[in-house]
Formats: sequence, C-alpha cells, structure tokens
Amino acid sequence: MSTPVTVPPAMADLARPDLTPQDVLAMRRHYFANNAISLREGEELFAIAAMIGDEGCREWHQFFAEAITELLVHQVSPPGYLSEENARWFMDRIMEAGHVLLKTEFETLLRVMERARHVPDCLAAFGLKLVSDVVLSGDGTSVTGEQHAPGIVTKADVDALRRVLFVASSEGFGAVSRAEAEVLFDIADATADADNDPGFDDLFARAIGNHVLCGIGRHAPCPDEARRRETWLDETRPLGSGIGSILRGMFGSRTTQSIQSMQGPAFGDETVCSEEALWLKGRIRRNGKVCSAQREFLHFLSREARHIDPMLDRLIAEARAAEIAA
Repeated sequence: MSTPVTVPPAMADLARPDLTPQDVLAMRRHYFANNAISLREGEELFAIAAMIGDEGCREWHQFFAEAITELLVHQVSPPGYLSEENARWFMDRIMEAGHVLLKTEFETLLRVMERARHVPDCLAAFGLKLVSDVVLSGDGTSVTGEQHAPGIVTKADVDALRRVLFVASSEGFGAVSRAEAEVLFDIADATADADNDPGFDDLFARAIGNHVLCGIGRHAPCPDEARRRETWLDETRPLGSGIGSILRGMFGSRTTQSIQSMQGPAFGDETVCSEEALWLKGRIRRNGKVCSAQREFLHFLSREARHIDPMLDRLIAEARAAEIAA
C-alpha cells in the first residue's frame, strides 16, 4: 500500500475546483522553481488533481499536462524516450486504489504518448484498456465524454481507440504491439454480438494487420542509436504503398510525416509466419465465434499479405464463405 502524498500547505490551499489562473501561476512558479519536476512533485500534482477533480480553469489542465509531460518525456536522456519504469509510475498514479480516472489524466496520458519518441508497449496498451473499460461499462465520462449502453462500441469509442493508437505510433519505431493487439481482440470478443459502430471493424482489421505484417512492435533503440536516428527521422521520404498505407488508413493524413519516417528497413516483409499464424488461430474464435471485426481482418490479410502461413487457410476460406452467404 502506497504512502499517502502530503501536499505542501501553500499548494493544498490552492487545490480547489474554483482555483483561478492566478492560483495556477503560483503553482507553476512553485513546481518549476528549479526548472525540473521530481517524481515526488509529480505525485503531489496527482494528489492536487484528485482534489480539484475535472473542474478547474483551463490553465490548470494545461499546467498539469505540461508538468507531467516534462517529468516523463523531456527530463530523460535521451529526451523523448519514456522508460518502462516511468510509464509504470504513471499508470500506478492513475490506477491507485479508489481513484476515479479524471479526464485531465486521460488527456495527459495522450499528451505524454504524443510527445514521446518512444512509448513502452505497456503504456499504449494501458491507454487502450481505459477505452476498453468504457466499451464494457458504458461510462465514458472521463474518456469520450459519452454515456452509452454497456458492451457496445460506439463511434466515440472508435475515435478514442484511434486517438490512442495514433499518439502511441506518432513517432514510434514500428507497428501496433502485441499488447495493444490483445486488447483489441478482447474488445472484439466482448462485443461479438453487439451492433457496433462500423468503424470498429475497419480499425480492428487495419490495426491487427499492422501488427502482424509489420511484426516488430515499438522497441526503443539504445540511446546512441536513438541519437543517430534523429536526423533520419526528420527526413522527408516519398510515401509508398504497403504498410505505410495501412498506417495512413488507420490514422489519416495527420500521420503522413511519421509514416514517412518509418519507411524502408524498419518494416517487415508483409508475410504471416507460423508463429503469428499460431497466435491468430488461438485468438480468432476464442469465444467460439468469428465476429464481423475478425472476418474483416481476415479479408484484409488475404488482400495485403504477400504470403500467409497455410495454418490460416481454413479461417480465411470460412470468412470468404460467410461474406458470400451474407
């Protein structure tokens, strides 16, 4: 059990829903006095956020996101490489016992992932899991701002899933990770009989296709390699087809620059090997059904892959037969 965080009295006096921009300025001067934020001060800011809730002025929400991003993304070496240790610290602050997720915290999570040049797989999957919880519970107050019946994927949920996938991949070094893919499969299984928004099938197919055909995840290079790549990442490269098109289709034109930076040797050979096929065979129809999202993925795979392990032939054939029958 974690030790309760003690907020300095002067800051605690300001931690109220009706705090003013002047109050936030006082906080900013206090926490940025040394031009750096410590983990202890980060814990204090989370405690203050809990006191304020999702109320507060715009300046407070901006300051909180800026301070946590500074702590986790900009104060590390090399800058932008969010470590798994810091990612788990961040997740622990959000998931403390009895803590209710705040919209401020979810938006800060997105900002941290967007600003980081490397996002650990565990944090990206955590972001998707927060959206998954909305799908299952119907309570999207802090994530989508929407309430809906439990067990269905709405358009707002699809947009939230896309946002998490986009920011986690914005300057990543590869594809949708296995951890993220597992969360998406869990959502598909849990909503197999629901009248989901059509956008979910398309997003699921492209995201799982990205994971399988890229096949390398977002693994951070060593610091020296990271520094060597900085120039390469900033180069403008012609946007080709293949996996680049998959990412562009998933996230839209906003990712053109990040997709360009990942062209070339970073991608796999667009084949489905036996290990990947075995994993897919175990995931598809895990709950006894092949849902529409999984069928869409199988169609996508048969169109985009250069080679597919024969282990999946039967599933692909069944998906085609189901489409014809429909």
